[in-house]
Amino acid sequence: MDTTPTITATEAQLLLDRADRLSRSAHNATRWPYISFILALGVATSMGTLAMGMTTGDAFGLAYFGTLTATFAVLMFFMISIRGRSAFSRSRRWTAYIASWFVTYAAALTVMIGAHGAVVPQAITSGLILAVSVGCAAREARP
Repeated sequence: MDTTPTITATEAQLLLDRADRLSRSAHNATRWPYISFILALGVATSMGTLAMGMTTGDAFGLAYFGTLTATFAVLMFFMISIRGRSAFSRSRRWTAYIASWFVTYAAALTVMIGAHGAVVPQAITSGLILAVSVGCAAREARP
């Protein structure tokens, strides 16, 4: 004999609240690698371009190598931590994050190449990379 259990309104509300908490928890757990990636990418490239702009010779080469190494490590960590999911989810939001980072990074590289040794413009563009990255991470972290 099939009997359907009856659920009271209070029990139904408790189940809905629990489902909402589980959904939020799952969503938060999946976005932290994205947040840490954009922050780490921004910090590595911001500090790297500033260091490259302020140095010459062997120190420039070391700053360049360090920036490349840090960026590669951040990318590898991100792709490994997102295994099983699309690493760069093909959403417009992530496209906008990466595009905005790239534009500010390209501007910082342009300033570094064109005005090598000019600390103020290099600090401004390197700070802009960091500001954009933190802004993107904050946008991703909001509920």
